Amino acid sequence: MKMKAFFFTLSLNGFRYKIFVDQPCEIFELLEFLDYKKELIIIEHNGEIYNNFEAVNKYLKKNDTIEIITIVGGG
Repeated sequence: MKMKAFFFTLSLNGFRYKIFVDQPCEIFELLEFLDYKKELIIIEHNGEIYNNFEAVNKYLKKNDTIEIITIVGGG
């Protein structure tokens, strides 16, 4: 049986990572894996800003750049 594998490099908050997955990966899946709460973050993906993850169904690809902004509340 032949198994597909996806290997790519991406920049996350200024750091370069090499990612290996067995299926295409959406941005939200990666952030969920990294334990980010979607209600508390805004992301910039390749220069575009997103704050509504229901509208983002983008798959990660080679040399993507992601910046994560975490929203902090308090009084």
